[in-house]
Amino acid sequence: MRKILLVLLLSSVICHWSFALDVPRFFGEEVVVTALRIPRLKSQIPWNTTIITRKEIEASGVFKLGDLLRSLPGVIVKADRDLSSAIQVSFRGSTTQQVLVLLNGTRINSPTLGSFDLGNLLLTDVEKIEVVKSPLSALYGADAVGGVINIITRPATEQPQYDLATSYGSFSTYNLSLSGSGPHYFFSAAKLGSAGFSDNNDYQGQDFNLRLSENFDQIAVETGLKQYRADKGVGSSTIPARQTENNTFFDIKVRADNLGLNSTIAQSELDQSYNNAAWGVSSRHQTCARSFNLEKTANLGVAGAGLFGFEYRRDNSTSTDSGIRLLENRAAYVQNELSLSVASKLVLGLRYDDNSTYGNHYNPRIGWALSPWTDVNIKLSWGTAFRAPTVNDLYWTSSTYPISWTGGVGTTEGNLNLKSETASSLDLTIERNLGPQSLVRCSYFLSTIKDMIQWANTSSSTVDEFWTPSNVSNANIQGIELEYSKTILESLNSFVNLTHQNAKDSGADKFLVYRPQNRINAGLNYHDQAGAASNLLMKVVGEQYANTANTSKLEPYTIVDFMLSKELGKWRLKFDAANLFNTSYVETALSPMPGRKYTLGFNYRW
Repeated sequence: MRKILLVLLLSSVICHWSFALDVPRFFGEEVVVTALRIPRLKSQIPWNTTIITRKEIEASGVFKLGDLLRSLPGVIVKADRDLSSAIQVSFRGSTTQQVLVLLNGTRINSPTLGSFDLGNLLLTDVEKIEVVKSPLSALYGADAVGGVINIITRPATEQPQYDLATSYGSFSTYNLSLSGSGPHYFFSAAKLGSAGFSDNNDYQGQDFNLRLSENFDQIAVETGLKQYRADKGVGSSTIPARQTENNTFFDIKVRADNLGLNSTIAQSELDQSYNNAAWGVSSRHQTCARSFNLEKTANLGVAGAGLFGFEYRRDNSTSTDSGIRLLENRAAYVQNELSLSVASKLVLGLRYDDNSTYGNHYNPRIGWALSPWTDVNIKLSWGTAFRAPTVNDLYWTSSTYPISWTGGVGTTEGNLNLKSETASSLDLTIERNLGPQSLVRCSYFLSTIKDMIQWANTSSSTVDEFWTPSNVSNANIQGIELEYSKTILESLNSFVNLTHQNAKDSGADKFLVYRPQNRINAGLNYHDQAGAASNLLMKVVGEQYANTANTSKLEPYTIVDFMLSKELGKWRLKFDAANLFNTSYVETALSPMPGRKYTLGFNYRW
């Protein structure tokens, strides 16, 4: 606690109490918040932020948030079936547990499982998504090793507007949603279902969101409640496994602009149940996470701006596999933006976390943004991060199960001696604007991750198994991302991005599993003033290893998706064809992905 007070005292010395800085908004430039926790123009921050807008979400043709990220450079999305699958997302060679997921700025990763399944978020209520592929533990604490995904829900609007949407397609997949907004509210309700493309892969999910807001002179108050429920088949014709999800998120945000103060009180409840009647296996993981965050922004005049904050989080975990556990985390963080010149900005940041389970962590970072010419930006950053062991990693109760193929007994058990994974990363980006919606960007990244946690069979027996986690490896990851977008005609845009990376276990000199070395995404987007639009998207994924010994590979594949839509007054008709050429492929070993899918739908907006 004394160390947290020291960080807060240091921040108060650095930062002068004053009004929050206003952000100038220029046409064509996007304002982002995740990389600095303060609204800033995208070109002025040293950390690359990719933004997916509401317009792009509606044009995508996908139903779940995880699928929306597949065409981004440096992002790997992995599933093992269609809508009933968990969707695992990783950045630049990280694991899915090294990516922090935020909902309106509040973490929603499960402390029991370590990650958040992006297959459990529908898109009806999402306004935009900010993706930062850099270590952000200096701002957000544990698990922000590969980066952060911040899901920002739709806000209230000045004028009332409502939207009704429905669709139907292959595998008896249907979607029905209703949303509306006005001066002080937004609400949405959605239902998504599918019979699945194979046995026991069906899915039924529903999502509800309500947000209310009000301004009281210099104080703005916003509160929201979001709930998601799902029942899905996660087995096969011979494995009748079922899984249910019941997640609830609640938050209250208070902002006092005249004082430069922001506060958030939040609670997230995650409830996942699994049942496999054939194997006699069932489990349930429940988490209730409560948090409080207080931030102060400060104007340092010509030197830029400062930020400091305090965060308290209390996680209650109840699991059939790891018992009842309580984790408490206290943290303080400070950040200073220094304007070196009109065209140059330096950002310094530091966070201290004090956790009741995994101990103390300091994480610094530094970033530099330079615009030597009006159309050129150079961004250089370095930072450290950590991923904490999960509750299941630490406390998994010793349990046994029969091994049918050997006739032996398998045992699983947690490890209380685990250390946190730690990382340091360097990123260099050079980009040049070529005009409206046109640019070229090149990014180089280098990361070192130590004490990576892996579950492994440590038994020397050929019949029995003993599975336990341990800090067994270090990883070296480096790569390059190339991006090019161009406005070909007034109504026709194109883009292509390429990612090449080497993600290796430095001790064994083996490639990390499910990290393809090469990925290419390319697309054409057409839209005209008459309301007609179409998208053509191609995703090329190179070969990747499916086991740590690098003796098993997944074959490379190419997927092409197509979308066509037309606005007719208040109506919008839409046709989607996913996996247009019916390519056979897998993202997880032995788990085929669906073939060609058609969807026809409409929206009515008033």
